[in-house]
Amino acid sequence: MEIPHWLKRGLAGIIGSAGLAYPVCAAICPRGRGYCPYPGRCFLYTDVDTNAICDYTPRSVTSAPTASSTTPAASPVPEVTSSLSTPGTSSLTPAATGTSPVTPAATVSSNASVPFTPDAGFSLPDGLIMGAVVTIFLLLLFFFVFRSGILGTRLQKPVPALEASALFALGIGEMVTYLLIGEETLASAFAVIYLLAGTLLAAGIWKSGAMSRKLAVATVMMSALFGFILLAPLMPMEFPGIVSIATSGQTLAPGIIGILAGIGLVLLVGRTFCGHLCPVGSVQELAWNVPGKKIDIRKTRYLEVFRAGVFVVTVIGALWYVNLMEYTGIYDFFSLTLSTGLVVFLVLLLLSVFIYRPVCRGICPFGLLFSIPAHFSLYRLRRTGACISCRKCEKACPAHVAGKDSSKRECYLCARCTAACPVPGALEYKR
Repeated sequence: MEIPHWLKRGLAGIIGSAGLAYPVCAAICPRGRGYCPYPGRCFLYTDVDTNAICDYTPRSVTSAPTASSTTPAASPVPEVTSSLSTPGTSSLTPAATGTSPVTPAATVSSNASVPFTPDAGFSLPDGLIMGAVVTIFLLLLFFFVFRSGILGTRLQKPVPALEASALFALGIGEMVTYLLIGEETLASAFAVIYLLAGTLLAAGIWKSGAMSRKLAVATVMMSALFGFILLAPLMPMEFPGIVSIATSGQTLAPGIIGILAGIGLVLLVGRTFCGHLCPVGSVQELAWNVPGKKIDIRKTRYLEVFRAGVFVVTVIGALWYVNLMEYTGIYDFFSLTLSTGLVVFLVLLLLSVFIYRPVCRGICPFGLLFSIPAHFSLYRLRRTGACISCRKCEKACPAHVAGKDSSKRECYLCARCTAACPVPGALEYKR
């Protein structure tokens, strides 16, 4: 039994990864320094005290306008406190801060709309109920589609058909629900569910042997759309915020918990999230499918070394509250914001046509963190006794990790190797 071997080395990898990414929240808002212009859409956004300012943004860097110029110096102003505020943040009082009695938090809260009040009682938003109904309908619809094969992909066994139906119903249902609810909920909650549940469902499809190349392409198309609608995927943009949070001693956010759980799942199921669910990886995967002359980088360790260097520089920058990932323009791309950052990411996307996943393999800090436990993952693509050593899988793999003794830490489960394999059952996703 291999448990002692993979458990010992695997735990070392995941503990090291989680230690580097140990959470707490953005000391600098990933989408706007200090005063968040996109409340509720950031993956890390949390506003427990309902003042329209992210709880993980230090008040000292808030750039919201104040009323200090119009407030008399002798006017008594009550202390601004909140019993629900995030641990680690101090209450703002005139005496304690030595600044204007009117705080940025108080200024913003006067114009903020609070969807839920303490005395309003608990009730489910109508959009959430409608979204649940739509999700159930989609589940049944996709199950019929996959079982009948009317779209060219037929799953004869009910379990893999149900898993595939649940994955697509989950993604599309969450997008519909989020659009129906709007700003009344946190996008990070939807992103966490999609990250964790989607990872397990995609792994289940692989384990049943039902994941085809067509199905893999369909999943990345859905995930790319997910990124455009929610603007809250797990992105390289969030990583510097996580590093800043890890040094500030604040509390865990739902998005951070999801990220750590996602890293833990890699140790079990491999990089199914990177391969099928991450919007940044998905748009690169789609770009690679564009016809054109490909640049074949066989010495993949060069990319890994370069990514490790970017990782170190990003961590150092985050310690000084500089988000280097901000300059990749990822958020500008998914929010369709015309800016210099958008041009930068479009260049990276164009590069993805010729080089396979350059952001994942050469820039993304999460790519490095995910690759460590993926090296020891319990479930992965393995050759069986039916393999005839034709090496067609190795030629089809754009990441060059399909070799018999190759590590699967950079395997994005694109299904090209299984599609190229001429012998059924020669490649299987298993322990």
